[in-house]
Amino acid sequence: MLEDIFNRLKRQDSQSLMQAQMHFDKGVRLAAEGQLSKAIKAYLAAIELHPKFVTAYKYLGAAYDDLGQFVDALKVYARAIVLAPQDADLRIDLGLVYFNIGSYAEAIKAFKQAIDMDSPNARAHYCLGLVYLDLHDIQMAFEEHEQLTRQNEKDLAFQLLDKIQLQIRQAS
Repeated sequence: MLEDIFNRLKRQDSQSLMQAQMHFDKGVRLAAEGQLSKAIKAYLAAIELHPKFVTAYKYLGAAYDDLGQFVDALKVYARAIVLAPQDADLRIDLGLVYFNIGSYAEAIKAFKQAIDMDSPNARAHYCLGLVYLDLHDIQMAFEEHEQLTRQNEKDLAFQLLDKIQLQIRQAS
């Protein structure tokens, strides 16, 4: 009898996970079509069915961020970080929301946390360089460029250097 209960629970959990994945996939498709409000509803449905679906939180946060709903994005990323505290990409996503709203100290903190978790994370170094540029700290932005160069991340290093040079030209 106890075995039957466990088997039923396993089937129910498996079914809810499959349904959550279907809602998530629908959200990804809708977001690709530019229907972010509908995508958000699909991601929320996926999370409701499977509350530990970290990837759904990531996509939900990105959709909120794209719509300029920064408070919602921050809340979603904070919940996701609780579920996956060692996920460097979540810290970067959180940092980007802070960057978008001009909370540079919080953005720097989030990007540095990502780097602490995954030191060669090129995306974190690039984003950190962008924050320093917004703060007009050319030296620190250039240090992030140098880090990208050392990691052989040529494309991101070039993009950041281009932005640094543009800011230098504009300042003179």
